[in-house]
Order: sequence, then C-alpha cells, then structure tokens
Amino acid sequence: MKKQVISLLLCGTLAFSALSGCGSESKDASSTESEQNKDDKQTKDTKDSTDNVTTLTFWTYVEQHTEFMQDAVKTWNQNHPDELVELQTETYPTEDMHSKLLITLQSGDGAPDLVDINVARFSDFVQGDSEVFVPLNDIIEPEKENFLEPVLDIYNYDGNYYGIEYHVGAPIMFYNTEILDQAGVKAEDIITWDDLHEAGKKVLAATGKPIITFEVNDSWSYYIMTGEKGGDYFDKDGTCIINSKENAEVLDFMLSMLEDGTAVTTPGGGFHTEEYYGFMAQEGAASMLECLWYMGRFTDYMPELKGKIQVAAPPVWDENSQYPVFGGTATSITTQCKVPDLAKRFLAEAKISKEGAGKIWNVLGFDPLRWDIWDTDVMKETNKYTDYFGKDIFDVVISMKDKFHTSNITASPKYSLANSLISSDILFRVLGEKSATPEEALNSAADEIKNAQ
Repeated sequence: MKKQVISLLLCGTLAFSALSGCGSESKDASSTESEQNKDDKQTKDTKDSTDNVTTLTFWTYVEQHTEFMQDAVKTWNQNHPDELVELQTETYPTEDMHSKLLITLQSGDGAPDLVDINVARFSDFVQGDSEVFVPLNDIIEPEKENFLEPVLDIYNYDGNYYGIEYHVGAPIMFYNTEILDQAGVKAEDIITWDDLHEAGKKVLAATGKPIITFEVNDSWSYYIMTGEKGGDYFDKDGTCIINSKENAEVLDFMLSMLEDGTAVTTPGGGFHTEEYYGFMAQEGAASMLECLWYMGRFTDYMPELKGKIQVAAPPVWDENSQYPVFGGTATSITTQCKVPDLAKRFLAEAKISKEGAGKIWNVLGFDPLRWDIWDTDVMKETNKYTDYFGKDIFDVVISMKDKFHTSNITASPKYSLANSLISSDILFRVLGEKSATPEEALNSAADEIKNAQ
C-alpha cells in the first residue's frame, strides 16, 4: 500500500461517526467475542474432519452486525448440513479495528476472513498497489439488476466489487407531526428546502420551536444537503471539490435559517448525543434529517415520540435534485482467507439472497440493497419500526428509488481527512461561532487537503 494512504488511515479521524453506528454502537471494551469461541480464539480456517465444520473469523465494530451474522450462520447450517460453518467473531471500537486491520493486511498475516469496513474508510484499503480484498463480482453480478446500483458502485474499484453493504443509507426526513399540526403545516406540502424554510416560520410563530436542527460537530445534515445539490468533497476521479459553489450555497442556506430562528444548532453538536436525544424526546424541534437506519435511535432513545414521527423524502433544491446514498458498512473477504469460495457463498446467502435481504430489514431495521423485495410481504411484517413509524416506511423509499445517486465517498483516500475538517472545524466556525464565511472555511479546507501527504 502507498505510504501516504497508510499515514492517512492511522492518523485521520473517522469520517462519519454516525456511520460507524448504523446499527447499535460497538461496546467500549477492546474486543468482545462470542462465548463459544473464546477457548479457540487462535483457531482460523481449520476444518474438523469429524464434524465437517469450517471456522471463519469475522471482525466488526458494530455489535448488532455480530448478531446478524450469527443468525446467518444458523440459516447456512440448516441449509448446508454437509458444509457447516462456525463464525468466530470479534467486535472492536471503530478506530482500533480499522487500524488493526491495516496492520494485518500490510504485514500479510493475522487478518480475519470476513470484515466490516466503514464506508468512509473503504478507499484507504483499495487505493494501494496490492489487492487486499477478494473480488465479489461472481456473487454480485448475477443479482446486480435486483440491487440498488448507486450503493454497489461505492465499493467498485477498477471494475471489481470488494464489499457488499448492509443497507442503502437512504436520506430521510423525520417529522414530528404533532408540532407541525399546531402550526397548520403538513409534511406532504414540504417539497423544497425553501418550502421547509417557509414552514419553519409558521412553526416558530405558532410554537416557538425550530423546524430543524443543524449539526456543528458531525456532517450528516450538510453532506446530505450538498449531495442533493450536486456537491461533494471529491469528484468521481478523486479531485478535491470541497470548496465548490454548491457546497458554499448550502452553508449560506443553513445560515439563513439559523439567523431567523427557524433552525438551531443541534444540542450536543450532533445527532448521536444524549443532549440531542433528550431535546428531541421533549419535542424540541419539528424535524431532523438523517438516514433511514436512524429509526433505531428513535425507538431506542426516544420512545416518547412513538406514533408522532412521520418518515418522508427530504426536501429538494429543485426538479434536478437527486438523493445521495451512502451505505454505511460493507462486508469484505480478505485475501488472507484460506477458503474464499466458501466465504463468498456464505456472504452471498447472508446478504445477497432474498432471505438474507429480508433479514437485513426485519433483524437490523435497515433498508436492504435488494430493492426487488421492498414491496413484498416480507417488508410489511410487523416489527418495532412499523409499530413506531407506521407501515408505509418503504412506500417512501420506493418513491425515491429512481432519484438515488452514488456519493463519492470512496473516490479518494483523503476522504476521512475532508470529512474530519467539515465535522470538527468548518461547521462549527461557520454555523456555530460564525467566525468564518462559508467561502473562507471551505477554501482553507481545500488547501489543507491538497497539501496533505
């Protein structure tokens, strides 16, 4: 791997802190392992000739993904009694796992068979000179027409697919209909961002509450809004465009809402803080912009709002706007795996098959890449999300499907640096303390990115 790529991964701050928790956040301990595997933690890729069990190792940074993959093992073993699999899992804090993975891939020893990679870190691993992940074309391409291609393409490098996602990462507005009703506003009437701004004036006048909050130490609101406008940090060829006109225009719009009180900065700075959960649970704002997987945050941390939150497509800038999709976490097979064929077939059944895609929704509460099941009965089964938000969740996602487009998250190994600058510096200076103009802050970031080694 290129030295500058290694340096960026080891030193950079994880882009998209929320993406690292697109299910449940990982535990703080350095690692957790399934109890049945603790005694053989050194065992890797060995086959027991007596009971015909192959052990596969799996690293992740999301505890909920461990539960999903162990469920997939049960299904596999039921379907393949002559080719049983045991999954040895280890769950690490996000930074520790990605750093440890880099070291094992660089040294050529000690890497797991399967591993979850945060989307914001993926390009760090595929920009080098050597191939560290097994191409998955042979399990993806036969089903490609049934999958949302903009998300598949996030993990396509030089014509090969090196990871398969858990979910689409569709951007979604969550509206508190109780607050909107007090102002005589309907979510269905909010089509554009200008509509949201005007609706915010009515909400503020009627309730004294903002219609939305904008983060100042995480980038979700900003990145979704810029993606709709055609902005990004890099173009598809990896050229830095963080200081584009579109990106500056989004910051200007956010500032206009903050200045008239229709928006406020997010309590706690971001959407994944106790301050924010408490603020929203007490109905502090009428909406928030995130991805569909954030439903789990509502059910787990804001149960008071059950029955009051309506999911909807986000506002757009104009008729040319498209919805950026991000994924969140891809599962890859490392080239150190001694049984790549078995690992690929297991991964295909777990995440690519119709049954596996259905469980991504019903077990994890995520929007599966396999869109051909979105309007089937399996997506209409009652679960904690339909109980909380209603049964029309995927009607909303289906209505957005043809306007999804790929984000350039994996276009440059400097992505994590760019997002760190947005999250930890630019948003706070521009939206929080208002000590720099959008153009000043973005131009400074562009210079830093271009000069980074």
